[in-house]
Amino acid sequence: MNTTGLNWLFQAKGYTVQSAKGQAGIFTVSLRRDKRFKNTCPACFSDKVAVHKTVWLTAQDSPFGNHHQVFLRYQAPQIFCRGCGGYRTIHPSLVNQRRRITQRYMEYASRLCRKSPVSEIAEILGHSASSIREWDKGILENTLQAPDLDNLRVLLVDEKSVRKGHKYVTVVMDGDSREVIYMVEGAKKETLMGFYDRLKPAQKDKVQAVGLDRGGAYLSATREALPKADIVFDKFHLIQNLNAAMDEVRREEYREALRKKHPSASLIKGQRYNLLRLPENRTAAQSLRLGELLNANETLSKAHLLSEQLRILWTYGDRGDAEQFLQNWIKMVEESALKPLTRYAKGLWRHREGILNYVRHNITSGPLEAMNGTIERVIRRGCGVQDIRYLYLKVRQESLQSGQR
Repeated sequence: MNTTGLNWLFQAKGYTVQSAKGQAGIFTVSLRRDKRFKNTCPACFSDKVAVHKTVWLTAQDSPFGNHHQVFLRYQAPQIFCRGCGGYRTIHPSLVNQRRRITQRYMEYASRLCRKSPVSEIAEILGHSASSIREWDKGILENTLQAPDLDNLRVLLVDEKSVRKGHKYVTVVMDGDSREVIYMVEGAKKETLMGFYDRLKPAQKDKVQAVGLDRGGAYLSATREALPKADIVFDKFHLIQNLNAAMDEVRREEYREALRKKHPSASLIKGQRYNLLRLPENRTAAQSLRLGELLNANETLSKAHLLSEQLRILWTYGDRGDAEQFLQNWIKMVEESALKPLTRYAKGLWRHREGILNYVRHNITSGPLEAMNGTIERVIRRGCGVQDIRYLYLKVRQESLQSGQR
């Protein structure tokens, strides 16, 4: 086969293409040592070497064209280096000498890992799943750009369950670029402090707001490490807490209806999600069934109305107006005498500073919640979580790609 142009495709210092042949989807390129180049030690780069013998070795390369399997046969001088006193084997720069594959082949496998499960890629390429993961991790370590910590303005912090048995990771996202910039196992104060400790004083001073849940661990770490930043309690977590209080009211009413053998028990049963669902997400049948329940049960009707009203809080553009609304809402809850909602309302008032900071910064964990779906897909493609560092690299890769779209 004419080898014109192949020297460019298979260029490696000290080597030239000797021959190439393709047959039945297999393409083999032979590289010989170029005598114009001196043999040098790959460890210390000394040219004071003695060639013991030269052997032919083979490495797998990435597919191209109609050739699904591509192999490099190359001359590999085995030398003794007088500079460092060791025996070495010279390989082309294309070849990863430990794995006997080319860098291109690992990059090819890494690209496949973005779209397909590791188990499928391993079967197609004929390598173990652990090898595929190792290659992909190495490529990502070397190619992904490091997070820009100098221009952080908004941080979003949350925890994510990644294994059975409540195994969590702490995830930090740049609220402006939507890049995942930190992920480690654990959901404690020291877990998040591990990120904050990486920031220099000037970098910390630039952070204006941190969006997080009201949980004590992250809150304590943030207040300690970033005293100048506004803490914004996340709207979605607050609504989740409200929904939990609402569900407690529903369960109490159901138990009471069963005790009294009241006909409303049949209406309450199975209405959990219907009570919590946004109006625009209900079907006509769901709205009709909910109306029947609220007409039959005054307590749930009162709780549902209060729940719907609280969502207005996040529509205010003036902090003073928002605080007045919150104060009025809490007063209505107290007058309702619904204990689960009253406990919830007292918590809101205690944390009102972080809740009202939403008016100033208008941030939620929405982007981070969306990233949770991406994390789950990455875990499925990787056939589970084998390595938290590898999981972080894969999730960061996806967040960078999403930011470019």
